[in-house]
Amino acid sequence: MMNRKNQLLYGIYILAVTVFFLYILFPSDTVATYVTSRLNRVNSDINVDVDRVRLAFPLGLTLHDARVYYLGTEVLKTDNLKIVPSFLSLFRSRIVFFFTGSAFEGRLEGRGEFDKRKPDHQAVIAIKLAGIKIKDIAAVKHFLGRKVTGSLKGTVTYRNSGRSDRELDAGLVISDGELEILMPILKQKNIPFTELETNITIKNEKINIKRCTMKSDQLNGSISGIVNLNEPLSQSRLRLSGLIKPMPEFLEKLGKDLPANLLPQKILSKKVVRIRIYGSLDQPRFYMN
Repeated sequence: MMNRKNQLLYGIYILAVTVFFLYILFPSDTVATYVTSRLNRVNSDINVDVDRVRLAFPLGLTLHDARVYYLGTEVLKTDNLKIVPSFLSLFRSRIVFFFTGSAFEGRLEGRGEFDKRKPDHQAVIAIKLAGIKIKDIAAVKHFLGRKVTGSLKGTVTYRNSGRSDRELDAGLVISDGELEILMPILKQKNIPFTELETNITIKNEKINIKRCTMKSDQLNGSISGIVNLNEPLSQSRLRLSGLIKPMPEFLEKLGKDLPANLLPQKILSKKVVRIRIYGSLDQPRFYMN
């Protein structure tokens, strides 16, 4: 009985020592290089950079200071990201993994899968976001050309069926934020809002805005349409239309800021204004009636 107890304690000791040295001597730089090289093969437009990688028990990896770039612009920076593979998928052609992490003062979690023989084909990544401080995401201002603040939540799903068949679907909600106007003739520089919600699909160099609604104390509105992506992104072409329901106080303030020929009285007197947005991302043009 005593021998069995000693053998058990000795086995536990050996296991603990092995795990300890495996953790301490874990080749972080080598694994980080391998992980990033595999991730970067999923999409040539996306580049992933990881500072260091550590083991995550019982089976997984934790990526520290991981950064994701799209066309050279940083779109995501995580403090830490824990990745755990599905054990059974390790013995199959398709690898399935789960991940959780923190970024921009919020949380993210999700699931991914890809063909380990061709990681740039048949890849799917689904992400759930919560509490993300959007003002800290430099890519938002880079792509939109204006500042947006608030707390972001929602889902993002990326699918890659081949080198020329990539699609991204997103359903996002930004709460308690502000949207920069960027119209020099207006004294008001930002529009505060309680909620900004959008559903979009990005495919074949085109953004399909299925629905985008904003609720605020100054106005409520909704738009939909197409954004044709160009290089540089500031030259992307807009084809959007929608409705605006301005509050009387906002219209009164707007009427004082704008010349009468830009905002005639017939627009100011309407409860619902139709709007069309066209031109480029950096120089949008508006038509209202």
